[in-house]
Amino acid sequence: MIKMLLAIILILSDIYLVNSSETPKITPLQSRMHLKVGKKASLACILEEGSLPVDFVWLKGDNVISLSGNAKIESYKDISKLILQSVEIQDSDNYTCRATNQFGFGSSTSLLVVEGPPIWLKKPGDIRVGPGENLNIECSGNGYPSPSISWKKQIDSEWRDLLESSNVFSRISPTEIAGNQLNKEKDEGKYGCEVSNGINPSLWTEFMIKVSGKTSLNLW
Repeated sequence: MIKMLLAIILILSDIYLVNSSETPKITPLQSRMHLKVGKKASLACILEEGSLPVDFVWLKGDNVISLSGNAKIESYKDISKLILQSVEIQDSDNYTCRATNQFGFGSSTSLLVVEGPPIWLKKPGDIRVGPGENLNIECSGNGYPSPSISWKKQIDSEWRDLLESSNVFSRISPTEIAGNQLNKEKDEGKYGCEVSNGINPSLWTEFMIKVSGKTSLNLW
C-alpha cells in the first residue's frame, strides 16, 4: 500500500514538474470580426496551458495598446480581456494577445474590420497652374467597404463627371488624376471630389483650379 502511494506521489510529482515548465498556449481568438461604427468590441484571451505566473499584453498591429478612454484591459492569472467601448474606422486592424512566462510565450491574433462611412485621408485644395502646364491631384479616404473616388467639374451651375466631360484629365490611380496642358478658358473653374463606399454620409469637397501666367504649381 505504501509503495503504491509512493508511486502515485512520484507520478503526480512528474506531472507537476512537466506542467510547471510549460510555455503558454492560448485558446485561439476569433479569426475575424465585422462590426459597425459605434459598436463594442470584446476579445477574451484564455490560457489553456502554461506555467504561472503569466503576463498578458495586447497589441494593435505591432504596437502595444495603451489604455485610453476607448480601450479597456482586464487581466487575471489565466485570462485577459480587451474591450473597445465604441469602435471607429481607424480601429480596424489585427489585434494580438501575447501571454509570456519564464519559458516562452504564446499568442493569437484576430482581425477587426469596422464597417462605416469613409473618413478623409487626403483632401485637395485650391490650385494655381500656368497655361499649358500639367498637374496631379489626389483625393482619398479610408473606410470599409473600401471607398471609391468620383471627380466632378461645375459647368453652367451643374456638376458633371470630370473624366467623361474633359479630354484633359485622366485617372492615374484609384485616388489620383492628372491634368495635361491646362487651358485658361476651358479648364479654369470649380471642381469637386466625392469619396463614397455605399454607407452614408459620403465625403464631398470643392476646390478651384486657376490657370494664370505663372509657370509653376502653387497653392492658391
